[in-house]
Amino acid sequence: MSIYNCDLHYHSPYAAACAKTITIPVLAREAKKKGLNLLTSADILHSQWYEHVKENLIEDKNGSFYFKEDKELPENKRTYFLLGCEVETVMRVHHLLYFKDFKHVDLFKREFNKYKLGPEKYGDGRPRIPITAKQLVDICKDLNVLIGPAHAFTPYFGVYSHFDTLKDAYGDNWKEIKFIELGLSADSIIANKIPDLLGINFFSFSDSHSPMSYRIGREYVGMNLDAPNFDSFLKLLNKTGNNKVEYNVGFNPNEGKYNRTACRVCGQVHSIEQAEKNNWRCIKCKGILKKGVGDRVIEVAKVQGNKELKDIDRRPEYKYLIPLAQVIQLALKEKNIDSKNVIERYELFISNHTEIEVMLNLSEDELEKIDKEITKYILAFRKNLVVFKPGGAGFYGVPHICFTEAEKKKKQKEIDEETIIKFKQKTLF
Repeated sequence: MSIYNCDLHYHSPYAAACAKTITIPVLAREAKKKGLNLLTSADILHSQWYEHVKENLIEDKNGSFYFKEDKELPENKRTYFLLGCEVETVMRVHHLLYFKDFKHVDLFKREFNKYKLGPEKYGDGRPRIPITAKQLVDICKDLNVLIGPAHAFTPYFGVYSHFDTLKDAYGDNWKEIKFIELGLSADSIIANKIPDLLGINFFSFSDSHSPMSYRIGREYVGMNLDAPNFDSFLKLLNKTGNNKVEYNVGFNPNEGKYNRTACRVCGQVHSIEQAEKNNWRCIKCKGILKKGVGDRVIEVAKVQGNKELKDIDRRPEYKYLIPLAQVIQLALKEKNIDSKNVIERYELFISNHTEIEVMLNLSEDELEKIDKEITKYILAFRKNLVVFKPGGAGFYGVPHICFTEAEKKKKQKEIDEETIIKFKQKTLF
């Protein structure tokens, strides 16, 4: 058994609005910088990407796939991959799929062709297919493909933005759903109020559109696995043996761009009561409001009978993390995370350590040898001296790193005056 840091949701260059620089070699290189061990192939149903993935991966005797240039490395130094993708069904619901091997990918694509649902015909690396979520889970069950909702709570594409229960979405085979992806605007605390999700694994993945180490792994899961392969992943989903989720790591949900109910035009946060009172129009600019993940989770939990919003399960630890490059960006007061100054400092920090080690484990003395000023910000993050102007309606939340509890309290009061007090925004969880 080993613990693998896993990011099993991002995209290829063939998905809309994604970097054209994404390749398996680049992903493998950047994963090593981040401290990730197990990735997804992503977008494996796309024919050209499929061929690229197949050319760059080796399958070992245990059925684990790893980057071919890692062949001479010790097994614990390799970057491993699960074959997977994201697809969209009718009503704009997104799902994550995982396959045992290329043979099972081929069988699945053949099923698409049988129904004349070839992914290139209906979309790109993130194919849109004209079947229901129920039809998709039925096909997945028949073909031994693992399926779960992608970013389950987010407006537009989350299963819970369209359905009140998993059974409503997936029909009689809803218990085939063994995991959900939380998305950047939710964490285990928020999702653990929904009775549907008792016993279902929570995953935090990046959904990155870039291969760079400051994008992939911005959310990841520590999985204890017999091996980095499909069979062990299936055991984890079924909670067989010691295969299990050890921890989730990701954004504070306030930084997610759909966490709060907010205006799609100006981003102003509203309470659900304020939104309903004003007929879902912004009190500030009259723009249309979008219901936030936090408010939607409360709604779903109550529909399912959890009126008091009690926790429904014991969950692995959820660790909050801000990407190192973002911390450096805040320290340098740079406008862009990929500015020259930010990347130069970032590369210094990860020249001898992974980003995860830098952010969570490296000692103060070791950090200060690299950069004393930025070390102050990393240590402040570790001390939880961070407050967020919350995000919503497509606007990311904004983190503010403070250096004392008094400064944190003052900054939180400023944010509260803008959101919670002025608009009577309730604390969600």
